[in-house]
Amino acid sequence: MKLFSAMFALLAVGAAQETPQPNISTFSAPVMGKTVRGAPYSADEITESLQVLADGTRISHQSKATVYRDSQGRVRRESPDKIVIFDTVIGYSYTLDPKTMTVERLLMGTLVNRQKRILIWRTDITPNPEVTARAKAELDANVAELKANLDQLGEALAKLARRNNPLTESLGQRVIEGLTADGTRATETIETGAVGNDRPIQVVYETWISPDLQTVVMTKHTDPRTGEDTFRLANVHHGEPAPDLFLVPADYKEK
Repeated sequence: MKLFSAMFALLAVGAAQETPQPNISTFSAPVMGKTVRGAPYSADEITESLQVLADGTRISHQSKATVYRDSQGRVRRESPDKIVIFDTVIGYSYTLDPKTMTVERLLMGTLVNRQKRILIWRTDITPNPEVTARAKAELDANVAELKANLDQLGEALAKLARRNNPLTESLGQRVIEGLTADGTRATETIETGAVGNDRPIQVVYETWISPDLQTVVMTKHTDPRTGEDTFRLANVHHGEPAPDLFLVPADYKEK
């Protein structure tokens, strides 16, 4: 059920869209979005949340990660306590723990939406000869668990489909962090009484995507019940990152 819960959480924030997503979520078998080749860059990913209480008290949080992507589509993401490398060339992900100097290697999958059903499968590259029976068994177990929960996922999707379709509008283009980005805004209206509310509630999702990098540059989610959540790229640098960023250091021990 852990896998199903994680997938439902992704779906609830719009992971069913077939656009590059700002975050890479890791399940038992790590998955990532569309592989983008020929558009290398590095940047800081900044996630912020702000909630203003009725008495004016402001509660804010910020987190930062650094992301690198090379021309082959390999991705490295660094946070204070973890480093994840998605090697799309050989089809493995590596989760590095800098504190223990250990690394966990797993087969990669791809998360996409097909006719309102979420599927995970292995990448369509030539299998690496080092793929072990243990890794295959782990992936097969995850797929089996996913299939077992498809009915429950279908029910959840049906409930979401019954909600009001959000009003979507184009915001045109603007320059963000030196990148030209296309913006869209989706406004969802929660009708009176739907959640015990005595008046309609409007929830707004704003997304800006760079056509050049084929990645999300900024998102903003505003909900009167929870406040404002934003994601943005900062300190964007074009060009090829150092090749060794996508390699596991020799002094790391594999779990």
